[in-house]
Amino acid sequence: MAPSLSEIHLQTQQKFGVRPCLWQLKVARALLQGNQDVLCIAGTGMGKTLGFWIPLLFRNNSIQLVITPLNLLGKQNATSLAKAGICAIAINAETASAANLLAIKALKYRAIAVSPKQIMKPNGDFEKLLKDPLFASYLVSVVIDEAHCITEWGDFVWSIEN
Repeated sequence: MAPSLSEIHLQTQQKFGVRPCLWQLKVARALLQGNQDVLCIAGTGMGKTLGFWIPLLFRNNSIQLVITPLNLLGKQNATSLAKAGICAIAINAETASAANLLAIKALKYRAIAVSPKQIMKPNGDFEKLLKDPLFASYLVSVVIDEAHCITEWGDFVWSIEN
């Protein structure tokens, strides 16, 4: 059962040090219920990221995969989550080392920000991870951040269409 909006509000304020908006609480609660897809549309700087981070506070052994086209955004996510005590990593062409990928497979990180190029590699490490029943059982959500950029992701779009 998902926590109440007041429980979500309190935990969010304590862990992230911000007062969440009602719509952020509702996004988080819908994600925590786990029985539906969730689409969040809000303007730049409105706090969409917080809405999808919140479930990590309530699913202690969960992993969240965030697909983001911007390397800087992935790094910022990892840094901000670390400040809240949530172990996170940003994976892109520069950081997709064997050691980092082994750490992800070993469930060291609770939040993984990954570039579309990394996640869509045919027979790549992330494809193998997502097919791994143990790893997949820990996923609380797969988030596509900056979705308005999808049409600019080239081969990523082709892969979705096929």
